[in-house]
Amino acid sequence: MLAAGLVLAVLPVATEAQAIRNVPRITIDELKVLMAGKAVVVLDVRDPGSFTAGRIPGAINIDYTQVLAKASQFAGERRVIVAYCACSNEMTAARAAVDLAARGIPGAKALKGGWDEWVSRAEPIEK
Repeated sequence: MLAAGLVLAVLPVATEAQAIRNVPRITIDELKVLMAGKAVVVLDVRDPGSFTAGRIPGAINIDYTQVLAKASQFAGERRVIVAYCACSNEMTAARAAVDLAARGIPGAKALKGGWDEWVSRAEPIEK
């Protein structure tokens, strides 16, 4: 009986991890095309201090810990939502996409390489 309970307790975590891994990633070049066409909401999920220090132009900041609470502001959004973070594997951005989907806003993507890749490519930065 105890073993069955342990399996059930682990399953949601495994399912959540799988959902995070399955979030689509887009490249910086793909993001730039969307930005040029004004077809994207760029969501910076880093902490406010990092956002203030520098961000992708036009990005809005919602700390990843607040995405669930603030997801309603994206209700009805027709543009693609692309989240980025400063993680090497986009896990925090992907987590934000999963959180948005949990609140009824599906289709968000994570920026491959995130902030670090943006900076290393010497792309424009807004302060």
